[in-house]
Amino acid sequence: METSRKKASLFFCIILAVLVALPAFPQASTSAVNGTVRDQSSAVIPGATVTLTNTATNVSATTTANQVGFFLFVGVVPGPYRITAETPGFQKFEGTLTVQVQQAAVVNITLNVGQTATEVSVHDVTPVVITDSPTLGHTLEQSRIEALPINGRALTSLLQTVPGMEGTRAFGLRQMSFDMVLDGATLTDRYSWNTVTPRQPGLDSVQEFRVENNSSSAKFSRPTSIVVTTKGGTNEIHGTLFETNRNSGYGVARRRQDTWKKASFLNRNEFGFSVGGPVYLPKIYNGKNKTFWFTSTEWYREISSLTLQTSLPTQAMRDGNLAGLTNAAGNPLTMYDPWSTDSVTWSRVPYPNNQLPKNRQSPLSKYLLQYTQLPTHPEVNGFAAPNYTGSWSPFNYQWTTSSRVDHRFSEKDSFYGRYTKGSYNRIGQIRNTPLNRLLADLGQEQAEELRQALHDFGMRQRGPAVA
Repeated sequence: METSRKKASLFFCIILAVLVALPAFPQASTSAVNGTVRDQSSAVIPGATVTLTNTATNVSATTTANQVGFFLFVGVVPGPYRITAETPGFQKFEGTLTVQVQQAAVVNITLNVGQTATEVSVHDVTPVVITDSPTLGHTLEQSRIEALPINGRALTSLLQTVPGMEGTRAFGLRQMSFDMVLDGATLTDRYSWNTVTPRQPGLDSVQEFRVENNSSSAKFSRPTSIVVTTKGGTNEIHGTLFETNRNSGYGVARRRQDTWKKASFLNRNEFGFSVGGPVYLPKIYNGKNKTFWFTSTEWYREISSLTLQTSLPTQAMRDGNLAGLTNAAGNPLTMYDPWSTDSVTWSRVPYPNNQLPKNRQSPLSKYLLQYTQLPTHPEVNGFAAPNYTGSWSPFNYQWTTSSRVDHRFSEKDSFYGRYTKGSYNRIGQIRNTPLNRLLADLGQEQAEELRQALHDFGMRQRGPAVA
């Protein structure tokens, strides 16, 4: 009967994986825990029962040490854990550890001879130095992410807290030479200069953030890899609310400004919430220790006022009169007719007196120029200095939401899904121009979803056992 249930569970996981299949991604967001069980004389203890329990969700997995005392847990979600080991004739071992993203934590356990009822507790067995991998990196846990004074709540802003990162340059490499992976799926847009998609989950939904800068794993396609895992629900309902406001009307910057200057207008609001816990439907379903949910939503609103200096075409230029045009050095500029190119000498005939005929002017250019301001200083050569000074009012409206569901079918089968959606609207308006109406509704909206089904096929000993 038990075998039938296991087969049914495996069949269900396979069907589920087929139905919700997405392009395959490396399991970069999960970790592993392994080690060897020995006695006080360093002899291996085969057959010891080892249990790994997530202290936040109470989800546990149990395995048995093989002939050489080795045990392995794969697909481990980063977070706090309790590990126990026991076997007849030895005292029970218990320790705690924190598993980081993409870490193969090695926990070697020593059992003391004694009564089974006696328990030996070790407070923390988290590996301090990783000795089984040449990869070097920098990890930001959830507590450090919450404590960092970051200007803005973009996921990519965490890069500036990592030694060796210079904007989008990683450790002396060219720009955008890193691969950002979120829950095993890449956020790097290969079709847009390897940039990171503008809408990522908010910081409240990030569990861990890791940058690998040396000997990055071969499963990534860039010299530097950035691995991010999102937060899942726990057995207890927890939530947060936040609101941050920056305004030019108050604060230290207002008091420190020069007396003869006025601070540029700025009003920025960042606000949102996050909440998660077990799935609980009264009288229908209790998902404690099994099914969990988490959701996070953040909004970003910024309005500012800046002085804009640029060069714009004069009325004479718009009419096609380019006579007297000079460059920044004062040398005259000659306009040539592109349709008069000689196929042998590749020479062109200049327009008479730098006058562009009406029939040679682009209708599209004429249309766009009517929505462009005239220079405020037409006497200034626009090639030498800005001939327009105006007020620029950029506004930035963004929001992002991310929801995640985790379900544990058995010790070997689990599933989680995440859905992220956001809107990004960033427009710079030049006041008192019809261009504002054209740009009023511009923006972009993006959505991303990820589903993964995991199955642990266990570990088999092949060949002779070597202690």
